[in-house]
Amino acid sequence: MTLSALHTDLGSPDAYSDGVPHQVFAELRRREPMAWIEEPAGDGFDGGPGFWAVTRYEDVMTVSKNPDVFSSHKGASFLRDQRPQDLAALQQMMLNLDPPDHSQMRSIVSKVFTPKMVRGMVGSITAHAQAIVDALPDNGEIDLVEHVSAEMPLRVLADVLGVPSEDRHLLYDWTNRMVGLDDPSYGGREAFLSAFIEMFKYSSAQTKAKRAEPGSDVWSLIVNAEVDGARLSTEELNRFFQLLVIAGNETTRNLLTGFVLTLSEHPDERSKLAADPALLPKAIEEVLRFHSPVIQFRRTVTRETELGGKRLQEGQKVVMFYVSANRDEAQFEAPDEFRVDRGAANHVAFGAGTHFCLGNSLARLEAKVLLETLFARFPDWRVTGPPDRFRSNFINGIKKLPVHLRKATS
Repeated sequence: MTLSALHTDLGSPDAYSDGVPHQVFAELRRREPMAWIEEPAGDGFDGGPGFWAVTRYEDVMTVSKNPDVFSSHKGASFLRDQRPQDLAALQQMMLNLDPPDHSQMRSIVSKVFTPKMVRGMVGSITAHAQAIVDALPDNGEIDLVEHVSAEMPLRVLADVLGVPSEDRHLLYDWTNRMVGLDDPSYGGREAFLSAFIEMFKYSSAQTKAKRAEPGSDVWSLIVNAEVDGARLSTEELNRFFQLLVIAGNETTRNLLTGFVLTLSEHPDERSKLAADPALLPKAIEEVLRFHSPVIQFRRTVTRETELGGKRLQEGQKVVMFYVSANRDEAQFEAPDEFRVDRGAANHVAFGAGTHFCLGNSLARLEAKVLLETLFARFPDWRVTGPPDRFRSNFINGIKKLPVHLRKATS
């Protein structure tokens, strides 16, 4: 692979049309771990200033742990530069805040996503998993995403937000249209913008209801919390709701789908897990590393600095490629090998540092309970066709995955 080939536009969704280009990232880690990537115009994109591709684990950790140098707020967290009016709105999301503002917002949610809270949800999560699996055919083909992978996090998300369970499909639709901006199957920019309008109208109604009659759910806590003696504004709450809706179902959905797909592609490891179901927690960590649900996040340099042997200038973009860091040979032995017994929990699938995902324990619990239930009922499942992938430079997502299920015989 020539060096020029390595400098393909990794910001383009088309770079991931056949899955993550792991060979490109491996070559970048070996030959140019801090590579400058141009952003040419095309496909409705006017072009951008370019960015530093951060591909090594060590450098990703450095960026993650130094928000004073690598800002989430200055240019937001999305790879492509935003229009000024859009950037101003996005900067109100917790995802796009730096300390101390981020610390204040995070403290609100951290009071809910505690180990005690997660343990307290085991019963409801188990009931959801059982209901989902009970609804599946004993012998037949399904779309795993629609009937299993999306259903679990959406049901849990409805519980967390304190909204009616039947509204979970609204949350699913809004998420797809917002995350799927670059995917024509979700309607493009018009559908993207209308999703915000619909969701913010819904969240405003929920805010009014939870302030009038608070419950024990996360949204009741957030809308009634105070920061510096004042409640969050309507705009801040709308952006908070957006973050919870997307983060609360997208990562878990793609973890579950990626788990089944990855096992199907590694039959020896699937057999190892089937022979020893106690390996499931380790296998989940390995799928998070091997099939990372999030491709990348962007930061903006606040002052001249050095990273990976390169001089970075104020205002330049740096993009942390988690899919590359999780295959870094310096951090993981034989990183391109999938091993269900590896259990490397030091991956960065949930980010690191300031913005480490608060819901990681809940996502792990959902995956464990649902997969245990699914595999116990249908040990002879098999993937029957190729995955239909999201067209995205952000989410390593799968829209559809055909799976044939066959119930265990007694």
